[in-house]
Amino acid sequence: MSTSSLAESQAPSRPHPAKLRRTMVASTVGTVMEWYDFNLYGLASALVFGPLFFGSSSTGATLASFATFAVGFAARPVGGMLLGHLGDRLGRKHVLLITMLAMGVATALVGLLPTHASIGVWAPVLLIVLRIAQGIAVGGEFAGATLLTVENAPPGRRGLYGAIPAMGTGAGFVLASAVFGLVTLLPDAAFESWGWRIPFLLSVGLVVFGVWARRGLEETPVFTELEERDEKVRFPLLHTLRSRPGAVVRTLGITVSGFVWGYLVQAFALSYATSHLGLSKTTMLWAVALASALSIGAIPMWGLLSDRIGRRTTVTLGLLCTAAFVFPFFALLETRSTPLILLAFVVAIPICKDMVFGPQAALVAEQFDAEVRFSGVSTGREIGGALFGGTAPFIGTALQTSTGSIAPVALYVIAACALTLVAVLSGRETAHD
Repeated sequence: MSTSSLAESQAPSRPHPAKLRRTMVASTVGTVMEWYDFNLYGLASALVFGPLFFGSSSTGATLASFATFAVGFAARPVGGMLLGHLGDRLGRKHVLLITMLAMGVATALVGLLPTHASIGVWAPVLLIVLRIAQGIAVGGEFAGATLLTVENAPPGRRGLYGAIPAMGTGAGFVLASAVFGLVTLLPDAAFESWGWRIPFLLSVGLVVFGVWARRGLEETPVFTELEERDEKVRFPLLHTLRSRPGAVVRTLGITVSGFVWGYLVQAFALSYATSHLGLSKTTMLWAVALASALSIGAIPMWGLLSDRIGRRTTVTLGLLCTAAFVFPFFALLETRSTPLILLAFVVAIPICKDMVFGPQAALVAEQFDAEVRFSGVSTGREIGGALFGGTAPFIGTALQTSTGSIAPVALYVIAACALTLVAVLSGRETAHD
């Protein structure tokens, strides 16, 4: 495989600037909606699902709640393989409508679920079913949205263009944190009875807007050219696994640190700070919301930097930053000072995490040829999510409660950074191909 094929396939007939702007907006808006839904579940599992769906406020109920969070990640490779196949066979834009509808319906239904007090064990069972549906939908979202922009990018701008829809992950978390933060201002009884449902039910309106934004999108020039030349592969994932297994493994490795650090900061840290440090839910949610708001600008900035100085250099700097900051991050939380807590999240997310995440879309897309790119990116990335993303809050909680120390959690993050560094350095620089 030649990674330069991505640049070569982009050269002829890029879309008209107006159509390109529509593509960028629709891709990003849809990603905001998808990640609002997915991150909302992470917040709820950290703050409310334990007692509501598992009948207890104990550490065991928190672990059970984080286990359902992990189930969504376990389903993501299934969605990645299925939707990746459809994306390489039918086109990028069709898959993005499927992911939007599936995520929106599943999230709205979570807001209608009866709790453990009403139906007993069926409450967590139904929660898990809906979480699986969310995971399958998200399994195709990142690859589809970013390929839609990367495959339309002008020469030398794949890092920036790939990072633009990735901004939606930050915007989605801002929206989820802000809405959830507002409902936590309700009296505890009202919040636990019906208030927590409001953010999930709002998904109905968001998904309608997202589907409207994605209707009428044109297919990428890369995929159109594949169709015209009749070069589509019948079984793209199987072809990739046979011909380029190293690219799939490398893609998985590239995602490890971002998943571990991101979900420890955005899920485990919330539970740890509220249950062990006595910090308020509202303070923590607004801290994450502030950092995620800054992330909206930071992600494309790091993507652009990777176009200029290279993917490997940018990501390596982000990994070193993360490894150096993990102990100070938890030390800042333990001060219980609101300004220092805000500082902890501002450094952790838009700087440390996003320096690694911003170039990721272009970097993983550059590992594969066009005819198998959707399958390769979604499969490698979502297997990484299942192994290292969904499990991170559970593992973090287990490490901290079993040892009574935050040090094993910090070492866990540093090990994840080392794995990603090996994956990044094992491939050649692709930014200037």
